[in-house]
Amino acid sequence: MKRTQRTTGFGSPAEVYAENDIDWTSFLLPKPHAMYVFTVRGSGNEDYMVCDKDLAIVDSSLLPKVGDLIIHTVDGEFVIGRYAGTEKDIVGVVSRLVRLLRSS
Repeated sequence: MKRTQRTTGFGSPAEVYAENDIDWTSFLLPKPHAMYVFTVRGSGNEDYMVCDKDLAIVDSSLLPKVGDLIIHTVDGEFVIGRYAGTEKDIVGVVSRLVRLLRSS
């Protein structure tokens, strides 16, 4: 007698991740030659949904569009803000933010 096994229902949504490790470097820095990581210091960026100690991952290969979050220099200091089309000395476009919600 031949025995067969049938699976019914749905698999776990986590099955995809069980077989494949996530490559965080490729995910966060897909163009490492053109990307920088800045640690945000201080408050005052809440209007941009950016908090103290966030990591701003900046892509210098992207052309900014109005409304993009950018890093540019003002009086020799790095400043985060929204691109309005008039900013000078743009370092790049913030393409990712990493936020530490809790430390150990």
